[in-house]
Amino acid sequence: MKKRSISSSFLEQLKTGNLKSITDYVRVDPYLDLELRGDSVMIYYRGGKVLTVDEKGVLTGLVDEYYLSPDTERILPSIEGLHDYLAHAKHIVDIHESTKNSKLGEKEIQQRVVYENNLSVNADKTDYFIADVEWADNKVLKGRVDIVAFCWKHKKPRNRIVQLTLIEVKQGDKAIKSLSGLKKHYEDYLSFKKDQESVNRVAKDMLLVLKQKKELGLVKGLDNLFEKKVTEKDVWGNKVQRQVEVEPKIEVEPDFLFLLTNYHHYSSNLQIECEDKDWTDDCKFINASFCGYGLYKDLIKTKKELKFYSK
Repeated sequence: MKKRSISSSFLEQLKTGNLKSITDYVRVDPYLDLELRGDSVMIYYRGGKVLTVDEKGVLTGLVDEYYLSPDTERILPSIEGLHDYLAHAKHIVDIHESTKNSKLGEKEIQQRVVYENNLSVNADKTDYFIADVEWADNKVLKGRVDIVAFCWKHKKPRNRIVQLTLIEVKQGDKAIKSLSGLKKHYEDYLSFKKDQESVNRVAKDMLLVLKQKKELGLVKGLDNLFEKKVTEKDVWGNKVQRQVEVEPKIEVEPDFLFLLTNYHHYSSNLQIECEDKDWTDDCKFINASFCGYGLYKDLIKTKKELKFYSK
């Protein structure tokens, strides 16, 4: 299994070292997303990869497909010219997405889910924290997972028990009945969770990813998950408090959710898919928070609990 978490030395470069300006830039820009990729980190805008940074500090910019015209100016990324490069790269992606070549719809939504649950003003009130997007590992999972998250329900007394949650994003009613529709993704998940050893390895690595994102200031609301306050006496007998690191417990059973966005409630595609008896009734769907993308445990429905529009 290829790990997504990064080395401690790489983390320090992004946290306090020569790559800190990249992390600082992403932290204050709600339309950028930094994801850990083991030996590198990737910066996304509207779901498109605009910058890759490896452990050696080498920066790689947009791929050729974004330059629709050979006359389009290319700016090479650098730490010193970070603002100019990212502003230019974002504009190039905007141009690309305004044409028939647009392909980032669901990926853009994934990025909004990351922001709403990790960094927005409401992030510390939701029940899910996003560790990764676009996760694929052929050794442990068939296919690709759109979002890897951990559920830590905010209404409970938070006892540092989290649940690994895989989320599949579908946009619009046509995506429901595509070749990569609902049933295939759910079957991939069922196959994945049969191998408890693989589930444990993935969960531990993704929890470390979440912790590293917290250390980089890219996730809010996790202050009491990875550390706790302990009261001790100093040499004079006075009570003092200090923070100590703790390791959260991960629930044995992972979870899997479908997040359907921009689905037409009068479409019959979801109903037809759910009436298929060849797949189980315990798969789950989650509603985003009204017009936002905040995710809450209480808004989950099983296949049996869904209510369909009656024409």
